[in-house]
Amino acid sequence: MRDLLLKIFNNEIGGPEFSALSIWHILFFLIMVGATLFMSLYFSKKDEKTKKLVLDIYAIVIIGLYLSDFLVHPFMTGENALIVDKLPYHICTVSSILIAITRIFPNHTKHIQTAVPVLGLVGAIMYMTYPNGVGGYVFSYKVLQTMLYHSCLITYGVCTMAYGFVKPDFKKIYIEAIMIAVLDLISVGANIAYSSSDHHYDWFFTTGSSFGMNKYAMPFIIFGIFMAMACAIYLLYFGIKKLIEKKKQQ
Repeated sequence: MRDLLLKIFNNEIGGPEFSALSIWHILFFLIMVGATLFMSLYFSKKDEKTKKLVLDIYAIVIIGLYLSDFLVHPFMTGENALIVDKLPYHICTVSSILIAITRIFPNHTKHIQTAVPVLGLVGAIMYMTYPNGVGGYVFSYKVLQTMLYHSCLITYGVCTMAYGFVKPDFKKIYIEAIMIAVLDLISVGANIAYSSSDHHYDWFFTTGSSFGMNKYAMPFIIFGIFMAMACAIYLLYFGIKKLIEKKKQQ
């Protein structure tokens, strides 16, 4: 059985290769956009119970994809080992856990109900736009799982706003700022704690090594980038909302 699992989850299965900005990347991106538009527009007309069910299912799929991935790592690597880089120190990986928490404990997580899907959306959009770290064969588990996971994060984030469960408010965007700053600090600590002479980690890109930037400046740069992206999501939300309201008045 182990040999079969090694074949199924091995990244070297052959076939067309996947890389950033390739035809396959563009195809995945277009499928994600299409699925997101369909889910947000079609189900936005349904009743509250149905919309909540859709979001609950997405939350289950997202946390399921994240946690089950650790069970597959030994077959991906061919060794009895986990891929440490998948620990929840990136915005995308920690988003699955935070989404699950906000769905299970909605009354105790009111203050972060907007920030969690917005930041997950920001991280996933950035990754889906340029998935530099997921090279390999198109139909390998690694590529399919990664693209599906980030696509679900995007669809979930958009749907929470389209269904009216999340209503961005610029007066409360400081919550996103606090969460980004906390993740900044945690990732800096994790990068120091886990990195060794054998392996270097760059969670949340705060070491600067991924972009050739100064390690002391990078946490502040990352904070600025993510805040700018969060603001862009807010502006887009209000822009679309205004267009819809104007269309209803005509």
